[in-house]
Amino acid sequence: MRFFRFLPLVAVFLSLPCWSVEATDGWMRAMPPGQPTAAAYLTLRNPADSAVVLLAAATPMAGKVEIHRSEQQDGMWRMRRLADLPIPAGGSTTLAPGGAHLMLFRMEHALREGDTLPLTLEFDNGETIDVEIEVRAIGAGSGHQHH
Repeated sequence: MRFFRFLPLVAVFLSLPCWSVEATDGWMRAMPPGQPTAAAYLTLRNPADSAVVLLAAATPMAGKVEIHRSEQQDGMWRMRRLADLPIPAGGSTTLAPGGAHLMLFRMEHALREGDTLPLTLEFDNGETIDVEIEVRAIGAGSGHQHH
């Protein structure tokens, strides 16, 4: 009979929302020597029933990380900084070449194919997650998306 005293507690625990954003497919291109900037890409999945917003990213290997989006304007590709990046409830947001991405500034050294980049992502729900970004060949994913 003692078990039944804890049933309300178990029911509350099981009904708590699942906030855990999942980051997958993290990658970036290898960097030519002397290049101080790079871009990182990944997919963010949000299993929660309300939207979650990526507020910031950081890595000890770069002086600064910003959220950016590449857009075509007047026939030219431009990059603009975003304050944040929403991930819809029960959905996902993909950061990819030709779209949203993480811009890494003041890299401490060029990363080569086979290296990994540790990245911490911060969300508006207070969650932070650590991700390992895989460094691929310099030409990886270079199918430019010109429409």
